[in-house]
Amino acid sequence: MRKALLDEIQEQPGMSLMVALRKLRTRTRLTVAEYSKMTGVAARTIQNIEAGRVNPTIKTADKLLQPFGLAMGVCSKNSE
Repeated sequence: MRKALLDEIQEQPGMSLMVALRKLRTRTRLTVAEYSKMTGVAARTIQNIEAGRVNPTIKTADKLLQPFGLAMGVCSKNSE
C-alpha cells in the first residue's frame, strides 16, 4: 500500500502540500497525535496545515515528509 500511495502522490505533482500530507497520514492510518509524536511537530500545527489555515515552513514540511521518505522539491506546473 505504501508504494501505491507514494506512486499516487508522484503522479500528481500539482497536489498541494496540505492534501499530500493529509493523504499520507490518513492512508497510513496515523492519528494526528501519532504523527505529531513521530515528527516532533505539534498536533495543532498539523491540524492547521491539513485544514489549510497555515502554511508550514520548509523545515516543518520536511519534518512531516521525512517519515515517508519524501522531501520538499520543485517541479514544473506544466507536464511538457
